[in-house]
Amino acid sequence: MKKRIAIFFLMALILNLMIVPVYGIEPESLQSKAAILINADDGKILFEKNAHDKMQPASITKIMLLVLISEKMDNGEITLDQELTVSENAAGMGGSQIYLEANETQTVESMLKAISMRSANDASVAMAEFMYGSVESCVKAMNDRAKELGMNDTNFVNVTGLPEPEHLTTANDIAIMSKELLKYNYVNQYLLTWMDSVYVGKEKDSEQVLVNTNRLINNYEGLLGGKTGYTTEAKYCLSAAAKRNDTTLIAVVLGCDNTKVRFNETTKLLNEGFANFKNILFHEKGQLITTSPVYCGKEEAFNIVSKENINYFTESNCKAEDFNLEYVIDEKLKAPLNQDVAIGKAMLYKDGQLLGEYELYPEKNIEKEGLFKFYHKNFLKNYIK
Repeated sequence: MKKRIAIFFLMALILNLMIVPVYGIEPESLQSKAAILINADDGKILFEKNAHDKMQPASITKIMLLVLISEKMDNGEITLDQELTVSENAAGMGGSQIYLEANETQTVESMLKAISMRSANDASVAMAEFMYGSVESCVKAMNDRAKELGMNDTNFVNVTGLPEPEHLTTANDIAIMSKELLKYNYVNQYLLTWMDSVYVGKEKDSEQVLVNTNRLINNYEGLLGGKTGYTTEAKYCLSAAAKRNDTTLIAVVLGCDNTKVRFNETTKLLNEGFANFKNILFHEKGQLITTSPVYCGKEEAFNIVSKENINYFTESNCKAEDFNLEYVIDEKLKAPLNQDVAIGKAMLYKDGQLLGEYELYPEKNIEKEGLFKFYHKNFLKNYIK
């Protein structure tokens, strides 16, 4: 039976990869040199134009820096209120900046604001040095993380996106790292803030007013965040994510001749995606799905959950009622149970075809009942009665 299910699942996966969505945008109609639109939940590509062409990404580079920052915040290595000392190297960075002074102190939060809103190169270098000791070490970490994420056409040379012949990536790889950043919630508030300010200088006597470079903040419904980029070599670039209902999409455009084109074409891609596709959510990650009895446990039953969203991305005319979820739970479960060890599966079908399988887990660890208590609970009290 398991072999049969595996074969059906493989066939469904192959068919799914062969499907080319009917789309209202033709690649040649876009002015951007490269573009891509993906579903943020599973990475499925909905539209692409030269998505694997290697190009300079300008400040979109900083998405990977923000990923590394978010990961370090997530594991408790750094906090928003931590202070760092700005080096001469960081203070001397050109391009977009907040005019940091060498040897002044700043907080991580101020640097995140500057990176997210003004795309400040000096703040980016300051954070790179603070986290890894040097820009070179941070660049290595960025490239290592890129390889882990499957960004096979990316090579970072710096943390800012300033022009370097070998500093290259693709629209596809940018979508991948943008998807990774969505897993965290440490920088979203800054990516979505239109105006703010930070005080710089050793005496903190100079106010730098920050105006976000991403104007979609003010006029695109459901925007989750995004990062702009511009250099003469890269031209105008943008990676933006948006969510409507249970559907999250990521659009990337590179090599636009002006800022109007990058915002218009990003909007066009997102609009087309939301009009034609949707994500049907059946169970949220961690949501109670069902319960099951357990033998020899301190508790007689336990809650069963999924460690991921149980959902399916499909055409907009599909309904949840068109799908069928079946749950297969291991029989005669015996304590102890580990919350990280699967005890069953949820299987999603449509028209009799298996579309996906999702592992199910105990909501928490289930401890084994002591022998005396188990005997008392299950035998002695019944005998006395």
